[in-house]
Amino acid sequence: MQDFNSNFNQTQHGQNDGQAPKGLMDMVRQIASKFDGKDQNELLKAIYLEAEKGKRNGTLTNAQLDAFANMLYPFIDAKKQKLLSKIVEELKKI
Repeated sequence: MQDFNSNFNQTQHGQNDGQAPKGLMDMVRQIASKFDGKDQNELLKAIYLEAEKGKRNGTLTNAQLDAFANMLYPFIDAKKQKLLSKIVEELKKI
């Protein structure tokens, strides 16, 4: 599986319109397709583990985490938005 940084590098630099870069969207679709029909928790765990790996090896920045979260917020309810914010903050500490 590709890392977050390689996906962000495929996008235009300087993009700051609040939308996730195309490469990140492609990676999310790839992960989601692998978990099609499986439990939502399994998908979330896979995304979290990839993000954690990226933070630990320095290929995922806090700005990239924010872009990812901002991309997802419109698609999830308030309870899940709160959980996602908490997870993003936890990942930022790594």
